[in-house]
Amino acid sequence: MIGWWIVVAAQTPEERDRAIDTKPAVLANWEVGPGGIEWLHQLVKAGRASQLSFSGYPNRYTAKAANVLPLLAGGPPAHRGPPIIGDDYVMPANWKGNVIFHQDKIEACPPDQVLTIDAWDQS
Repeated sequence: MIGWWIVVAAQTPEERDRAIDTKPAVLANWEVGPGGIEWLHQLVKAGRASQLSFSGYPNRYTAKAANVLPLLAGGPPAHRGPPIIGDDYVMPANWKGNVIFHQDKIEACPPDQVLTIDAWDQS
């Protein structure tokens, strides 16, 4: 698969790295095609998020919940990605999959909470 697995967690990067069990802090996670992290690039460009790593394993971002959670209100942010035809799979344009949103955790998250967003390269 070509694309990204995105994990949004209500933890600072340091808390996330120290945590033995990171699942309780996860607000949402999903898979997207190649254009699926453009929303993160736009947040960085606008000064509303910081990119901490660029390797794809993961690309790591941090931002306040107030800047991220409104973008997730209707599910994963829309994106413009091409269709992908692999050896044994086809992904349609703008594909999203395996979407898990914990609405109760999202609604309980304070706006000033620092989030860590990890985008794992799936290629």
